[in-house]
Amino acid sequence: PLSPSTIPTHPIFQPCQSGFRSLPTLSARFQAQSQVSNGNTIQVSPGAVLQQFGPVIQITLAPLEIETKAIVDLGKTLQQPVVGRALIDTGASTTCVDEVAARQAGCAVVGTGPITSATHDNHIVPIFAAKIDIAGIGQYIEALRAYGSNLASQQLIALIGRDVLSSCVFIYNGSDGSFSLSV
Repeated sequence: PLSPSTIPTHPIFQPCQSGFRSLPTLSARFQAQSQVSNGNTIQVSPGAVLQQFGPVIQITLAPLEIETKAIVDLGKTLQQPVVGRALIDTGASTTCVDEVAARQAGCAVVGTGPITSATHDNHIVPIFAAKIDIAGIGQYIEALRAYGSNLASQQLIALIGRDVLSSCVFIYNGSDGSFSLSV
C-alpha cells in the first residue's frame, strides 16, 4: 500500500476517438510521488496509484438540461454547478451523487429509495436527476435516478455506476496504471 505521504498528481487525460463506434474517449494514466522515511521523494508506479485511488475522473454536477431551461424560462436564477471528482465504480449497480453537492448544484429530487452498501442496509435516501459533465471529452451523462449519498468524506461528488456504464465502454488496465472511458 502507498504511504500517507503519497502525493497523487492529476491523471494525464487524453481525449481521443476510440475505434469502437467512434465514441469520444477519455484515457487516463496516473503519476505520483511519495516521500520516504529518509526525506527523499520517489516515483510511484502508475499501477500502484490506480490501485490505491481507483479510476477517478473530473466532473461537473448540474441539473438536467430540461430543468435548466425551465428555470431560465421562469426567470429564476440558476444555482452554480459543482465541480469535483467521480469514481468509476463497477461495484455500484446505480450511480450515486453526494447529497450535499447535488442540492448545492440545484439537481431535482425525483423520489426516495433504499440503498444498500457495505456499511448500510436498506437506508432510505433521496434520488436526484443530474447532469454529469465529463471533463476532457465534451460529453455528459444524464443520470435520471442518482441515489444521494455521503461521498464528501471520500473527496468525491459521484460514483459512476453500472446503470451509466451499461451504455459506455470502460477499460481498466491495472498493469499499465491506466483506464479509458468511452461515452
